[in-house]
Amino acid sequence: MSEPRASVVVRAKNEARAIERTLKALRRQSVPVEIVVVDSGSTDGTLEIARRWCDRLIEIPAERFTYGHSTNLGAEAARAPFHFCLSAHCVPERDDWVELSLRHYARADVAATNGIQTLPDGTPVEGVFYQDADHVRAHLLWGFSNHASSWRADVWHELPFDAELSSSEDREWAMRVTDAGWLIAFDPALWVDLSHQWNGGALFQYRRRAMETRGLAEFAPLPPYSAGDALREWWTPPDDRHSALFHRLNYRRLAGILGKYRGLAATRHRGS
Repeated sequence: MSEPRASVVVRAKNEARAIERTLKALRRQSVPVEIVVVDSGSTDGTLEIARRWCDRLIEIPAERFTYGHSTNLGAEAARAPFHFCLSAHCVPERDDWVELSLRHYARADVAATNGIQTLPDGTPVEGVFYQDADHVRAHLLWGFSNHASSWRADVWHELPFDAELSSSEDREWAMRVTDAGWLIAFDPALWVDLSHQWNGGALFQYRRRAMETRGLAEFAPLPPYSAGDALREWWTPPDDRHSALFHRLNYRRLAGILGKYRGLAATRHRGS
């Protein structure tokens, strides 16, 4: 492909069950895209599938993987002026997902785009929400996510992702980018289902949420998250189509809350 408008970095490891659907969805996009797959040690057939669909395959050993490092490697290989990032199991349902994202860059102050469904207080997002530095710092547990995102290549060249963080490289990047005066455009039309939140058992949910929040605590001045806070979060369900009882009995959700409590242990020991 010569001079693509958009390059998509797909991060993968042992995603043979999902990656082909994701890559096919990218090939159906109304704007042709360059696909760069960054694989971190797959052994299940992911590599063979990726080679059939991607423009470039980058392989790194599992021990070198961090979210920031793999994303930076993909961005270094990308040739377009706008980069996208997808986790291999996250499938854009819209064939104009890339096209809609690119439209937001008509605003010169937009550095990145993301899909979102609700604001930090649970209010459904209607229209486009532009996040600035003050909002990022006021809502550190909410925001930019590289499971399905995009950004300007020139902004990334100036401000790459932190390859040393164990996780939450996307939230840390959002802090630095908005501190530099940029905005992030959140559009509900760009939402891509974060399907891994519901895959796997309770132990998977516990470990993943603990990892994500531990990564946040590495750089963000988060307030203490106590046992009482965890209890209140469990008791106050998301405002969606399911009943409160459904959410309170959802063992995966409970495991995620317990993982968050474990991951934010550092916030309870600061100053002690």
